[in-house]
Amino acid sequence: MDTYVLFLREKRVTVRPEDLKTEKIAVIFQVQKDTIYLTDDHNIAIFPEENGHFISVDLVDRGHYEVHGDASASAAAAPPPPPATATAAAADQLPRFAFQRPVASAVARTKAFQRNIYIGEVMEGRLQTSKTVTVRFSEFEANVPSILGKVVEALGDAEEIILRDGQGDAILDSEGTRGSNFWKQNSRKIFAVPEIQLGQLGKRRRLSRREDTGLQDVVAEIEEVIEAAQGLKEVTKSIKEVTEGTGKATLLCLQEGEVNALKTVFGCLVCTGPVEKPIFSSCCRSIIGCRSCIQQWEHSHDYCPKCRCQDRETNEVAGLDEALAVLRKLFLNK
Repeated sequence: MDTYVLFLREKRVTVRPEDLKTEKIAVIFQVQKDTIYLTDDHNIAIFPEENGHFISVDLVDRGHYEVHGDASASAAAAPPPPPATATAAAADQLPRFAFQRPVASAVARTKAFQRNIYIGEVMEGRLQTSKTVTVRFSEFEANVPSILGKVVEALGDAEEIILRDGQGDAILDSEGTRGSNFWKQNSRKIFAVPEIQLGQLGKRRRLSRREDTGLQDVVAEIEEVIEAAQGLKEVTKSIKEVTEGTGKATLLCLQEGEVNALKTVFGCLVCTGPVEKPIFSSCCRSIIGCRSCIQQWEHSHDYCPKCRCQDRETNEVAGLDEALAVLRKLFLNK
C-alpha cells in the first residue's frame, strides 16, 4: 500500500491515501483546513479537491511533502513558554523536596548538514577536480534536485551540470538518494560535471583504451577466456567425448537449470541464438555474441550489450567451433 510522509517544521507523520484529507491534516498539524496545501521536493504546490481530498495520483509513493496553512485558533491561543528567569524564580519558592524539570528551548532548531561537492572538468580525457563547493542542507533538502540547485546557485553559471559519483556514474533522484544518510557521508565523493563534457569524457576514455592496449593486454584477455572455460570442466569433457569420434555414443543428461546456464554463456545477446564466431568483452569478462551481430551493434551503440559499460575492448574467441556445434542443439530444442 502506498504511503506518504507529511511534515511541518519538526513534526513528521506517515499517512495512507485514505487519510489525505484536509480535516485530518488540520488536526494533526494544528492548521486551518481551508488554508491547507502541500509542496513536493521541487517546491511545486499541490491543492486538495473541493471535497478536501488530495488525489493520490498527484503524489509519489513514500514521497516527502511539506504542509502549509494558517495556524488554527487553538494553536494560536497557546501561551508562549515563560522566560527562563521567571521559571528559576518560581523554582526557588518551591519546597526543597520538589522535583525540578529543565526548561525546554523555546525555539526548535532544524538540524543542518554540510558536505563537499567537487566541481569536475574533463582534461585530456580524464575527470579532474578544479574546485570544491561546500553546501549546507536540511533533512528536507537531502535529495538530488535540491543539492544540484545549491551547487548551481553557488557557481552562478547557467550551464547544465550533472551529479556523478567517484566511478563517473550519474546519481539519479531515487528512494536511495533521498535523506541525509546518503548525503552526509563525506567519504563518498560526489562530482558536479558539466553535461556538455560528458560525451567528450566517454569518447576520450574509449580512444585512450585503444591506444594503450598492447600485446600484453591481448594475451591477458585471452588468458581470462581460458580461465572462464576451465570453470566448465565437466561439460567440456562430455562435449569432447562426443566430438572426438571415438565410435561410441555418450548420453549427457542435463537439468533445465543447467541447460539455461549453457544458453546464457554461449548465447548471443543480440540475436538470442547460438553464437557464431564468439566475441569476448573485457568489461564483463564474458562472451557477448556473434561477431557479425556485435559489429552491427557497435554501429548504433557505444556501450556493451550486457553490462552497458562504455569503457571496453572486444576480441574474437577461436577454437570453440566444434563445441558450439554440439551446443547448438540446445537452442533448437526449446
